[in-house]
Amino acid sequence: MATTIAQIGGFELWDILQLAQTSRMSIKLSVESPHGTGSMYFQGGSLLHAAAGDREGDEAVNIILDWREGSVSSSQLPEDCPTTVRHSSIVALLMDRARQRDEQQRDKPTPPPAPPPRAPVSAAPPSATPTSAAPSASGPRLTPPVVPSRPLVIPPPPREPEPELEPEPELEELEQEPAPPPDKELSDMDLRAVKVILEEIDDHLMGGLLSVDIISKASGMSLAGINSAPKSCALFNRLSEQLHSALTKSEDSLAGGINKFIIEGDNGLYIFVIELDERHRWAMLVDGAKAQLGMVFVIIPEIQPRLVGAVQGRG
Repeated sequence: MATTIAQIGGFELWDILQLAQTSRMSIKLSVESPHGTGSMYFQGGSLLHAAAGDREGDEAVNIILDWREGSVSSSQLPEDCPTTVRHSSIVALLMDRARQRDEQQRDKPTPPPAPPPRAPVSAAPPSATPTSAAPSASGPRLTPPVVPSRPLVIPPPPREPEPELEPEPELEELEQEPAPPPDKELSDMDLRAVKVILEEIDDHLMGGLLSVDIISKASGMSLAGINSAPKSCALFNRLSEQLHSALTKSEDSLAGGINKFIIEGDNGLYIFVIELDERHRWAMLVDGAKAQLGMVFVIIPEIQPRLVGAVQGRG
């Protein structure tokens, strides 16, 4: 069963692909847009196969990545998935696309240079020496002398008097702009205590913890973490805000607030997002095949108050 996870207009497709790779997902991502439909297949975070219409492999990947609107849904990876792409890494794919664009720009023919402007052709000046006509039977015919014309001079319009400028204020009279407030999220946090607690979580889950982060609600960035994935942090923070808004601000609100929520993927991965205070969230990505989920539910209520104290500088 396919599950819609994002609209391309709200999420960059690169964000979703990087999340699939950094989380080492085995998943099929289907993309529907006004330009067509396509799909990309990941196994353990590596891109195996892509299809768009009747195109496959790298050509299909380039077609899908050029789409800027539509929706993305996920479903289970089929067992007989072929391998058609050249680059299994998203970063390598990005570099290859940049190289192809550079080569296309370099192969374009250079336009011929514009011809130099031609000098204007000036008429020959009239001769200042009067010429005499041939004598006729009635006597010589005189040519009137050439009188040089005077150039027409147009007087400039009268200039309006310039307004008098007010004297600039003295340096002491200028108002001083207030300095920006310091970043209290990091200055208040006991980073050493946070690091010790996160390492303790990693030890408890014995290889099942893929990533853990303390996320700023204001920026969506990781302030501290292990195996931090910036794109994943931004995605988790955005999902939390949307879920909070849907549950608390609608007409038929289901809850007055959110303490924590859990998302289970069909690939055995679990996303845990726990609210710490009005400025911080605690997010974990856990491999359910390696970690004992019972241990996760035991350590969350034990660790949560300690993390709250650490992020508020009360270590």
